[in-house]
Amino acid sequence: MTFYGVSYVGECITPKYHIGSIIERLIGTFRLSRQALRVGIHHLLPLNNGNILVTAKRKTYILDQKGRVVNVFMGYQGNKPGHQGICLAPNGSIFFGEYLLNGDRSKEVNLYRSNDNGKSFQVIKTFPAGDIRHIHFIKWDPYEKCLWMGTGDYGENNHENRLYRSFDNGDSWMLIGSGSQDWRAIGVCFTPTHLVWGTDAGSCPDTVHLVRMSRETHELELLEDFEGPCHGCASFADGRVFFSTGVEGGENEKDNMSRLKKFDGVKTENLLELRKDHWPLIIQYGVMRFPLGTDQCSRTVFTSMGLKGHGETVMIEQ
Repeated sequence: MTFYGVSYVGECITPKYHIGSIIERLIGTFRLSRQALRVGIHHLLPLNNGNILVTAKRKTYILDQKGRVVNVFMGYQGNKPGHQGICLAPNGSIFFGEYLLNGDRSKEVNLYRSNDNGKSFQVIKTFPAGDIRHIHFIKWDPYEKCLWMGTGDYGENNHENRLYRSFDNGDSWMLIGSGSQDWRAIGVCFTPTHLVWGTDAGSCPDTVHLVRMSRETHELELLEDFEGPCHGCASFADGRVFFSTGVEGGENEKDNMSRLKKFDGVKTENLLELRKDHWPLIIQYGVMRFPLGTDQCSRTVFTSMGLKGHGETVMIEQ
């Protein structure tokens, strides 16, 4: 329950800031209790006014530049949004999608927006009960100057797997595609001509694919198969694109390895392979995840979790 800024060589360059109760901080001291109980910091997002948005379990904090809590957002469903379920648009609007288990589809699922740097959040879109399971991501597209949103997971004829686009700051959303596991993404990466993603289909019979969608036609092209579900993707400021696969015990996973992949526009190259550690999957899947805001960075940074020798490690490109 502590965060601070570091340089690219790992040196602390800011004060250390603390959030949460004493009990939460105690639980968060130990990796196993932290991961098993989902206690800890899940997202860090610097806002346009210099404040910082921090998500923890069932609470989202807004801190000022001195580390003082100025607002706490609660009342949403689920422990936290999806890994890419928070987005900061260039105009300062913050988007926040609900990510809950919702196995019986009995819950409505909401998309929130804040136009005042996190002082307040309002529901701007509600998916009725039975429509989708949860929201996977919301992401700003620097090429088309719009927002993209993805939902999942199954449904009749895979109708829950959807990709939406908004040109009016989230006031309205156009459905771009749905109807198969190939539309099931935890995030998307952007190129001038395409959107690219890996599918998050580890726990169903469908093969996990690397998918490319034409901006002009919205047609999907399957570029290659992945060894496991895609848990991470990131576009960087220098044009590079990376993906990562995870280990979650799904029936179509090829092995027990998580992989970091570099995408050259047509195919991927494996850069790093790490095996799942010996702790149960219920404590933590084996994943490599990228931070928010990579489109403003040229150095590759990601976090490994639940992997042998790297149960919780920040990796920084040299």
